[in-house]
Parts: sequence; structure tokens; C-alpha cells
Amino acid sequence: MAAVLLAAALLIVAVGGLSMRLGPRWPRRLFFRGPAGIVIHHTATGARVEGHVVDAERIARWHEQRGFSAEYRGEVYHIGYHYVILPDGTLERGRPDWMKGAHTYGYNDYLGICLVGNFDSAANPGGAQQPARPTEAQMAALTSLLRDLMTKYRLRPEDIHGHGELGATACPGDRFPMERLRRELAGAADNFGRRGR
Repeated sequence: MAAVLLAAALLIVAVGGLSMRLGPRWPRRLFFRGPAGIVIHHTATGARVEGHVVDAERIARWHEQRGFSAEYRGEVYHIGYHYVILPDGTLERGRPDWMKGAHTYGYNDYLGICLVGNFDSAANPGGAQQPARPTEAQMAALTSLLRDLMTKYRLRPEDIHGHGELGATACPGDRFPMERLRRELAGAADNFGRRGR
């Protein structure tokens, strides 16, 4: 009986350690080495701030100041996101996919994708910070990236979330077409499923 109790206690400690190291979705990360989902963000800025273009490099500087820096395989990354999409649809890399993010409290085992712009009508009511809605080029790049990541990591449309769905924030803003994006992803997943049969 003592051996069973000791084994149970060791198992509880091990599970607790895995949860602390890999996050609450540790079984997926342990048995399938991939992200548990994807979180969509916006920068809550215009495409330029104080005369500087907002891109992955600028975001990395902001995140470094906020203490988001972390080392992965000998290289230090300051940006908390894994991908950044500029208004013209250019896709920039942030942290490597396999590195834990620094973008959504409690969900940093998800990939973080950030679109440059302020899509929140409360914070940007007159649209002074442009783009005030995701551009078509951004949405095309995002949809293509999401389809690739969903295939690569065996994710479903319901594994894609806006930041505000997982935390107390308006990000990525009420002007971000989350439902439209989910419908497009679901349609693509359905078509892929039919072709694969």
C-alpha cells in the first residue's frame, strides 16, 4: 500500500512539474510536440509610431522594455509573438514556433500572431491609427498562414482565438472579422477533409 501511495505522490508531483513547465495543456505538448492553439492580436497602434514603422523589430524593442525576452537554443528573442503581419501583407517571423510565447497570460503555449493596426473602435474611434481594420492583404496572409499552421500542427478552426476571448482585453479589436475568419477556416478544413477521403 505504501508503494502505491508513493507512486501516486510521485505521479502528482511529475504532473505538476509538467504543468508548470509546459502549461495547462501539457499532455498535448508532451505527446504531440506542437502548439495547443493560436491567438490573434493587433498592435493597437498605427503602422507608424513616432515616425518609425511598426514591424517585428519595433515590437521586439517594445517587448524587451517590458521584460518579455527569453533565450531559446542559445539565441535571445525579445518579441513575444511568433508572427507579425504588416499592412501590406508581409509576414515577419518573431519567436520560433517551438518556443513558448509571451503574448497571452495562461496561453503562451499557443502561437501568437499579431497584425499591425488598431482595430478597436473604442480605442481608435475615428480611425486615426491606420489601419483601423485589417487590410485585405493582411487577412489573405493571415488566412494562408493559419491554414499552413493548422495542417502542420493538427489544429482545428476552434483552436484559433482572438486575444480577447482568452483574457480581459479588447484585442484584436471589434473591427477584426473573427467570425468571417473562422467560417473561411472551417470551409477550408471541410474541403480538405473531403479531398483526403
